[in-house]
Amino acid sequence: MAVSHRVWCTISLSALRSNLRAIRGSCPRGTRILAVVKDNAYGHGLIPVAQTLAQAGCEEFGVACASEGAELRGAGIRHPILLLGSTLKTEFPAALQHRLTMTLSSMAEARELARATEQTRKTALVQVKLDTGMNRLGARLPEFQRLVSFVAHHPRMDLLGTFTHLACADSDLAFTRRQLQKTSALPKLLPHHWANTAAVFHRLPFSKTHVRPGLGLYGINPLPHSKIKLRPVLSWKSKVLLVRSVTQGESISYGATYRARRTMKVATVATGYAHGLPRSLSNRGHALIQGHCCPILGRVTMDMTLLDVSQVPRCQRGEEVVWLGRSGKLEQTAVDLARDAGTIPWEIFTRLSLNLPRIIS
Repeated sequence: MAVSHRVWCTISLSALRSNLRAIRGSCPRGTRILAVVKDNAYGHGLIPVAQTLAQAGCEEFGVACASEGAELRGAGIRHPILLLGSTLKTEFPAALQHRLTMTLSSMAEARELARATEQTRKTALVQVKLDTGMNRLGARLPEFQRLVSFVAHHPRMDLLGTFTHLACADSDLAFTRRQLQKTSALPKLLPHHWANTAAVFHRLPFSKTHVRPGLGLYGINPLPHSKIKLRPVLSWKSKVLLVRSVTQGESISYGATYRARRTMKVATVATGYAHGLPRSLSNRGHALIQGHCCPILGRVTMDMTLLDVSQVPRCQRGEEVVWLGRSGKLEQTAVDLARDAGTIPWEIFTRLSLNLPRIIS
C-alpha cells in the first residue's frame, strides 16, 4: 500500500474483531465484555475502535474520563460507558448529560456527586470500586460497604455494579489470589467485574457477569506462554529520508555517543521521540527494512533516528521502515520494542503521537 505520509500507523479492524472473538471464546457463555478503550483506545484511535467493537457485539466500554465518554456519545455509541477514573466535580455536568457511569471510591466523592444531582435534578449512574490491594482508586472494605449503602439508598443515584482492579494478574499469581479472596465483598446480586486480559487467559476465577479486557483486544497477550493467539491491530511505519556512508571513527547523532567501528551505510529515518519512539532506545533496539534488522545508531532525536542499513541491499530514500509490524519474514511487536526500551507494551502504544495518521484497513 503506497502512502504519502512520512510516519504513520495502520489499524487492522479485522484483527480487532478476531481478538474480541478470542477473548469471548475464553469466557463463559453470557459474560458481557466491557472493552477498555481509554486513552484513545491505547493509542489505536478511540472512535474507529469503539465503533468496530460495538458492531462486533461488545456490550460495554470503559474510558478514562468524561471527555472520552462524551466523544463516544458524539460518535453514536449508545452502550453503557464506565468512567474508570475518578470524576472531578467540573466533569459532573458532562457525565450526567451523556449518561456516563461514574466510579466512586470514597464517601467524599459520593457526597460531591449527591450535591450535583440535587442541583441538576439528574440521576447519576454509578459503580462503586473496592480496593483489594492496588491502592490507586477504590474504597477499603468498611468505607466500601458504606458507599454501596449510600448510593443504593440515594434517590438520584442508580447503582449499576461494583468492581475492583487486579494489580499483577500477569506476573504474581499469589498476590492475585489474595486479591481475588477479597472480591467476596462485592455484592453478588449486582453486576461485578475484575478480570483483565491476563486474568481471563490465566483462567483465574472471575465474575460471570463481566470481564474487562484491554491489551488483549489490541493483539498483545500479556502471558508469554499462553497458547491463545491474538493478532496485532496496529502497525507503525515510516520512511527513510537519506542514506549516506559514514567512515570508521566518525560520530553519529547528538552527544557523539556512537562512533562507527567500520565504514557503514547509515539511513536517516523520519521517526523520533516526538512521534513516540522512546529515547531509551538510543544505541539499542532496531527497526526492520526489507526483512532485515537494522540497529539504532546514536541517540534517538526529536523527529529523526539513524539506522545501520549496511546489510540492506539498495536501501534508498523513501524506503519503508517498520517499527511495529512485519517486514519480510521478520516481525517486531510492541512487546519486542518495549523490552528493548525498558518499558511495557501499554506505554509503547499510548505514547504514539496523536498527530500520527492512523490508516484504517
